[in-house]
Amino acid sequence: MSQDGLSRFKSSEARASYYYGSMFLAVGIAVPFLPLWLRHKGFSDADIGILNALPIWTMVLINIFVGRIADKASDWRSVIIVCSLIAGVAPFALFFVDGVWPIILIWTLCVLPIMLMSPIIDAATVRMTRRRGSDFAKIRVWGTVGYVAANLVGGWYLGWAGIALFLPIFVLLSFSRGLISFQLPAFRATAPEDKLLEQNKPKEVAPHPLQAQEFRHMFRPWFMFAIIGSALITASHGPLYTFGSLLWDQQGIGKEVIGPLWAIGSAAEVLTFLVFASVAKRFSARHLLLFAACATIVRWFGMTLEMPTIGYFGLQMLHAISFGVTYLGTLNFVANWTAEKFAAEAQSTVQVLAQASLATLVFGFGFLFSHLGAQAFALSAAIAGLGGLCVLVSLILINPRSEA
Repeated sequence: MSQDGLSRFKSSEARASYYYGSMFLAVGIAVPFLPLWLRHKGFSDADIGILNALPIWTMVLINIFVGRIADKASDWRSVIIVCSLIAGVAPFALFFVDGVWPIILIWTLCVLPIMLMSPIIDAATVRMTRRRGSDFAKIRVWGTVGYVAANLVGGWYLGWAGIALFLPIFVLLSFSRGLISFQLPAFRATAPEDKLLEQNKPKEVAPHPLQAQEFRHMFRPWFMFAIIGSALITASHGPLYTFGSLLWDQQGIGKEVIGPLWAIGSAAEVLTFLVFASVAKRFSARHLLLFAACATIVRWFGMTLEMPTIGYFGLQMLHAISFGVTYLGTLNFVANWTAEKFAAEAQSTVQVLAQASLATLVFGFGFLFSHLGAQAFALSAAIAGLGGLCVLVSLILINPRSEA
């Protein structure tokens, strides 16, 4: 292999890609199969709702402060590694505890560090790619690839070996993520291969008048309506993540099919990551969010209907828009209109709004789902609709032409 080929495998973008791939392996096994494992352990629907909501509410209370610490550190990398190591070691305790509340508390320690770290690595990688002229979506797509691989392989293996083996697989994947975090690049510091870019760096221009130069500037109405809208669209996915596998299992869909059902949505999401850069040049981020809200409403309304398995595959493919476009559109919107000096804190604020909404919805949905079943997904459709309305208000307050 040529020296150029080797350098590409060692580049900052490649090393961030390796981490994203490992980061979502454990998530890819947990989202489809954690509810089934919990049911195997005797958890009720309400217990499962509490287990999923507690880490999120804890994250909401401290996320912005962790983002502020990451911004003040010499590089965002150190906070990402610490969070990855905590989340890599904590799952081992699940082998030694039993009962609803001990499992809930340990599970919170397993997933809370990753929730806290996610907006930080997103913000760090977006800023790095903008400095280097590369494409964030082409890096982040490897997280989805890892997620799909875990869905497919985990679904096949657990369908064959039994749900009791969920825990050993989750522990192994979580620990691997912690080890891989050590090879992450320095996101702020210029890598050796950046020297030529630094020499040819264009003259800095004055920031756009709409760009927030201080954290408090984020709270202007036009900005916050867009962020709240994105948060509600994102939150509407919570009931699917928590109860989707249980719904399909109750409808007689086998575990060997549940894995591919999750995987097809993420596979469709890959296409969004690959084409987003070209799409984002033609449409404003807020127009993309409004489009995503409409697709999300269709997706959740479809979940209230009785349909054959192939119908659920079709609904899952809307994940490319309902999540993929919402996620990338929001990242672009925040990176465009906030200064780099509080990048992690800004992204953490967005995450807090989204996850607080999600936690509230998931907590209440557990009780609703136990009584209404699939019909409860009408609430998700309504939440997504409200999110789209908030984005529309933002567009009315500040026309996207003003962003040029």
